[in-house]
Amino acid sequence: MEGHEIIRYRAEHYLETIHKLGPNATLTNIAKTLGVKPSTARKMLFYLQKRGLVEYGGRSGVRLTEEGIKRVENLNYVHRTLAEFFKSIGVEEKLAESEAEKLEHVIDKQIVEKIEAVTALVNALKKIC
Repeated sequence: MEGHEIIRYRAEHYLETIHKLGPNATLTNIAKTLGVKPSTARKMLFYLQKRGLVEYGGRSGVRLTEEGIKRVENLNYVHRTLAEFFKSIGVEEKLAESEAEKLEHVIDKQIVEKIEAVTALVNALKKIC
């Protein structure tokens, strides 16, 4: 992935929220969950729909497309990788989770892969020692 869109961080929060809400993902519920006005949420849903990440059916709700689901799954993978690394080096769980949440939206995939490898080594060393 070359660079990051300025709006990417915010857009990904919408995708995560839609995923968490599942069949209850409506404009109203999304806006309420994210603490934004329905008009703001509506603009973002059109933005995401234009990029093929969601299907917005007005009153019938919002659902993730296959590409949207892939994005959320990747965010979850990155989050788990970062949180596990932070915990493996002694960061308290709550802080590890909150930092992983921040970084999952901006970190490069190559770095995540390296962190995953280092985490495996740290965990292997812990078992030996």
